[in-house]
Amino acid sequence: MTAEIERAAHAYCPACNTDPGRGDPVTALCGATHPFWGRRERPVNNCPACETLAAKTFYPCGHTGSER
Repeated sequence: MTAEIERAAHAYCPACNTDPGRGDPVTALCGATHPFWGRRERPVNNCPACETLAAKTFYPCGHTGSER
């Protein structure tokens, strides 16, 4: 994983990551795992892989974006 992807704003499955706290390890839709930095209203840049996966009907984990 490149530093650019590491700094990018990732998308997360809301069913797999129900309420992460700052510093909790989370796995983004693209597979990047890192401490949770908090949700961002308007990120400077987005992870392109996460954007592609978030646009699909089902996430790689099998959940949909509407599941909680």
